[in-house]
Amino acid sequence: MMKLLKIELKKINVKSQIISLIVMNIIVLLLSVFTATLLAGPASEINPIGNEVQLTTSELALLITRAILIVWQAILIVQIIIEEYKSKTITVLFTYPFSKKQLILAKFLLVFLLTVAFALFSTLFQEVSTYLLSQRLSFVTFASENLGSLLIVLISNCCLGFLPLFIGMKNVSVIATIVSSLVIVVIGSNSQASPTGLLGIPIISLFLGAVSVGLVIVTYRSMLVKEM
Repeated sequence: MMKLLKIELKKINVKSQIISLIVMNIIVLLLSVFTATLLAGPASEINPIGNEVQLTTSELALLITRAILIVWQAILIVQIIIEEYKSKTITVLFTYPFSKKQLILAKFLLVFLLTVAFALFSTLFQEVSTYLLSQRLSFVTFASENLGSLLIVLISNCCLGFLPLFIGMKNVSVIATIVSSLVIVVIGSNSQASPTGLLGIPIISLFLGAVSVGLVIVTYRSMLVKEM
């Protein structure tokens, strides 16, 4: 499996991905801080029952980060899986001395590991950065998060990020994969139930992640029998 992961990893410009990740996190941080300066305090929203809910700078940063990572994962899925099926270059891999199951699982695992690594880095970056800034800038607000809840949400969102694969593989469509990730972002970022969005609620995030895992299993089985 390690050999397969190395083969798949060579197809990705890792250096470019890392640079883009760092730039993305800096932009998200600046956007969150800029929003805080405009509001001169925690961002306020009204929930369905008319009560005001507070959105701190750190919560806003995590909300935006989670949304971007969903789309980012969809792009990885397109690069590593969808495009190879669309162009039929996947058939070249099937000539390698590995089983079809191993080849497909290696692709799934690579997408998951990269997304988890990106999500861990981004969460740590946003949390540490907003905390340090909140110590020096009065308009930057920080809300400490429960570590267990953060990890549950992080892993669940990485699982949910595979939902575009299920949709994209239906017709081997790049557009369907990307658009479905945007739909997930729009729905998941809804802050009426929570200031951090639906994807920021551990129980909801866990449920959606579990559903996505089930659909990934269905997709995996269909890929095993799919004719090129």
